[in-house]
Amino acid sequence: MANERAIERNTIVIDRKTYHLNGKVRLFDAAQQPGKIVIGEVSAADNPNASEWNIDDLRGGIGVEIMDPAQDADRAWWSTLDLRRKGRFFLQRLATKTSISPAADVGEMAEFKNAMYATFSTAVHTYNNSTDTWGASLQTLDAAATDMAQGLVGGVETLVIATSSSLWHSTDGSSWTQNATNIKHVVFWKDLLWGIDNTGQLYYTDDLTTAWSTDAKLQMPAGYIQGMLVSRGRDQEEHIFAVTKIGLSVHDDVNQRFLTPAELVFPYHDDAGQGATVWRGDIYYPAGNAVYKIQISDTTIIVPVGPDLDHGLPQDRRGVIKQLMGTHNDLIALLDASAAAGISTPARVSRGVGKHHGFTAGVSTGFSEVLGRDDRGWEVKWVTGTSGRGISTGVVANAYSTYRMWWSENQEVYYQQLPVDVVNPLQVPTSTYEATGELELPWNDMGIRNQTKVALDVLVESVSPSTSEYLTVEYAKDYDDTSVGAYTLLTNTDFATGEINTTGETKFRILLGGDPIGDVFRAIKFRVKMFRGATTTSTPQLIKLTLVWDNKINVLYGVSAVVQIREFSPDGRNIKQQVADLKATLAKGPLSEVTFRNDTTEAQNYYMRMRDLQSLEESGGEEEVGDWNVTMIEPRQSRDR
Repeated sequence: MANERAIERNTIVIDRKTYHLNGKVRLFDAAQQPGKIVIGEVSAADNPNASEWNIDDLRGGIGVEIMDPAQDADRAWWSTLDLRRKGRFFLQRLATKTSISPAADVGEMAEFKNAMYATFSTAVHTYNNSTDTWGASLQTLDAAATDMAQGLVGGVETLVIATSSSLWHSTDGSSWTQNATNIKHVVFWKDLLWGIDNTGQLYYTDDLTTAWSTDAKLQMPAGYIQGMLVSRGRDQEEHIFAVTKIGLSVHDDVNQRFLTPAELVFPYHDDAGQGATVWRGDIYYPAGNAVYKIQISDTTIIVPVGPDLDHGLPQDRRGVIKQLMGTHNDLIALLDASAAAGISTPARVSRGVGKHHGFTAGVSTGFSEVLGRDDRGWEVKWVTGTSGRGISTGVVANAYSTYRMWWSENQEVYYQQLPVDVVNPLQVPTSTYEATGELELPWNDMGIRNQTKVALDVLVESVSPSTSEYLTVEYAKDYDDTSVGAYTLLTNTDFATGEINTTGETKFRILLGGDPIGDVFRAIKFRVKMFRGATTTSTPQLIKLTLVWDNKINVLYGVSAVVQIREFSPDGRNIKQQVADLKATLAKGPLSEVTFRNDTTEAQNYYMRMRDLQSLEESGGEEEVGDWNVTMIEPRQSRDR
């Protein structure tokens, strides 16, 4: 950089040429400061001089780690709170662990005759709702269960359990009979019980005391079958669908064959199809963390709707969807993160048939969870408290005349009471809630990455039924939420520990060195933690969280001066040449160096563009004698300030 200097008084150097000045130089900030920005609820913004980020609606669900403020204002990154209501965030419904379970892995569960049945390893147990126990074994199976269902066989209500090497059945839940056919998965359709073995051979019967009838054969390698379900086909008639590791095959009942339409073929995935289900008339097909919504008609529509979309799930919450289940309000996904696929470096393993090849990623352990999806997004219904504990199976049932969701976790069985319609739990006094919960919002750069932003205040509007129910709010900044001390707990004189346990609006001033001057950030995120006391029917509530912040772009200097052209310039140029040089600078592409100081440090040498050139010339004569108003500005900072 050339160090040009204005050595004489009342001179200015523009583009390495020196001019006389008429009067003083005006140095000013040429940057146009941004206006107020409101993210979220616009009507809530009441400060004309500061911007706001209002968080009171997260019905879009989890899955966004870095938000686009224009479209992700209703999204969270992760949360175990109820996000289904606008202006109300609170603890999730209480999950209850059944007290005494056999010390064995849970295989399958089903409702039968108003009671719950489950297999623990090879033992069949039924749950006693009054004593909260699973009781003694009712039957020892020949192998671990691979499927379990109840329906009518020959007009008699029957519970069947498949083990891949045989099928066990009971009409009363206590006496069991073994059928030697190698059934792996079952489904009830057209007043018949249908079974399929590990090789893909389909059978059917309406009398389990006689041999099964042989039907279609799935033209795939052994082990590809993951289950069966009943749904409408292209002809709008119901058909059996074989769920496999490469998609869906539809059963042709008339010709006793399986058809595999091209649009229903997916890339090979070893975990694909596990627990596929039909919900609200559509097929939902899982593959790892992914879920595909399949609407079959003349034009089949397949839409990815899984929790893997956008930024997916946090790395210690990822895993494999073991089962999908439908409720009145949600599509439920049981996600097993006991081996959280993809956390460590992928290790490729080729497998498959034909063009269907895949790879298994390296694994580590994570936290398994129960997820729910409505028409807008996913939320977490429950998460295990210990890493590495798996979820294997579940069912939605009305056993004991109580609508519940049941699932297994690490040799234990849990249930959660469900509403039979769209109900706000806060309006039901008997609703019970989890002991703790958290909400982690996405990183937000306010849509202006290159501007200085300052967090000024945080307003928290909340409800606490008693002082035993409280919440805390923390913030992290600049994409660091993992290092020690990354989160700052918000406190004030009323809540020195940050535990907000009263109802109303609480203001936290952002302090720096004890002074309320705000905290500069590039991006910011919040984490809310909730806690309840011993009363399970009470929950703290967050109504709205507001960040008040200011934004300011970097200073860009401008110079305004009156150049006097009446004689030779200090560097010896005549009047005509000076005017020509100013006009050339106005038309110039590259920036021009400007200074009006004799400063050897170059701190007051600026690289600018001429924005305006106006003259006040004397009339008459040939030469353009007069004063020229010159305005120069920095399009970007000449140096770091």
